[in-house]
Amino acid sequence: MNSSRLFEIPVILWGFGLNAVWEFAQSAFYVDHANGWRYVVWSRFHCTVGDVLILLGAFLVTAAISRSRRWPVDRGNAVAAVFIGVGLAYTIWSEWFNTTIRESWAYAAAMPLVFGVGLLPLLQWLAVPTLLIWILRRQPARVSLKGNLE
Repeated sequence: MNSSRLFEIPVILWGFGLNAVWEFAQSAFYVDHANGWRYVVWSRFHCTVGDVLILLGAFLVTAAISRSRRWPVDRGNAVAAVFIGVGLAYTIWSEWFNTTIRESWAYAAAMPLVFGVGLLPLLQWLAVPTLLIWILRRQPARVSLKGNLE
């Protein structure tokens, strides 16, 4: 299989690991944290998968805008800011919608809020994509950093 078609694999794998750590670390800031360890593990796994889908979506939007799937290494920090901005914008909307309209989840009293949105999810979408870009820029070229959008 052509490795240029697999560039998203490191994004998914690193994204899963980084987001899983964050999700479990912020777990106590959600009211469902008291629902027992099995529920919390399943819930945080589910949230991590959702985070990876957001991350992958933001990556692909950025690739389309920059016309390169190699943008983490070929493009500068302005393109990286687009990636972070897309994920952050979706997160702001999603957190608001899911806590206010759908009431899919709720923050614990300890969660700091910024205009009604949890501070920790906002920080997640600044820190995780930034760290991911840093990691991708240090990956050997043979792993995945090939190919433009076709």
